[in-house]
Amino acid sequence: MRIKFIVLFSLLLLLGSCVSQKKYNDMYALWVYADGQYQLQKQRTSVNDKNWKLLLIEIERLRKDSGFIDSSYHSFMNFAEAEKSKLKENISSLNIQLTTSSTRLKLSAEKIAELEALLYRKDSIMKVTRDRLTAALVGFKDKGVNVHVVGGKVYISLDERLLFKSGQIDVNPDGKIALLQIGKVLNLDTTTNLTVEGHTDDIPFKSKTKPYKDNWDISVLRATSVVRLLQLQGFVSPKRFIASGRAEYFPLDPAKTPEARKKNRRIEIIVTPDLDEIARLLNN
Repeated sequence: MRIKFIVLFSLLLLLGSCVSQKKYNDMYALWVYADGQYQLQKQRTSVNDKNWKLLLIEIERLRKDSGFIDSSYHSFMNFAEAEKSKLKENISSLNIQLTTSSTRLKLSAEKIAELEALLYRKDSIMKVTRDRLTAALVGFKDKGVNVHVVGGKVYISLDERLLFKSGQIDVNPDGKIALLQIGKVLNLDTTTNLTVEGHTDDIPFKSKTKPYKDNWDISVLRATSVVRLLQLQGFVSPKRFIASGRAEYFPLDPAKTPEARKKNRRIEIIVTPDLDEIARLLNN
């Protein structure tokens, strides 16, 4: 095509001598236009060649990507199938665990209900025991006797003045009457356990004629005197008793007044329900 333009231009030169100036100018303008179109077409052809090469490169890249995606898809599907199998196994195992847990919860609920019923029964027994003791000791109400329930246990508190003379460990006659009344009530329910605690005030005990040395001694010996009387004369089983002394270390009133010290010198009989059945329930 370039050759045609050269030939055409040569002809124009040859004709330039034979034609008018106007025709020559028109022919020259036509040649310039034709040459411009040729150059433009040449550039477009070059660009198309480059684009074609780029297109081939892109096609190759897409082919490789397609192969990679296909491989990844198959790998993912294999992985998904394996995970699906594992999930089915886990669901099956979980169903078994849920069934077992449901059974355990049911058993626990039954145990809790049984335990609550047992505790209610024990609490009711303690309240009945309290009422019986209160009725039996009504004649000693103004002599320092107090019966109350704390934490599911019945506490019988007896002032020193009812049971003992000052500095003595032997129970006096009025104290024996009160203790024998208590013994009758305690024998109505032989399943309870009994703790007898001796308490003193904070004044150190000193005596050159008595065999006991201090408040520990006198608190323990007074407790054993009460236990001995309830056992031998009240016919309460000795297997139910614990005798202990707490000296001055658990006062009802910490004040250092004569009234507070008088209140602190006492014997406490603690009636506790049998907890073996409750322990059995908790351990099973």
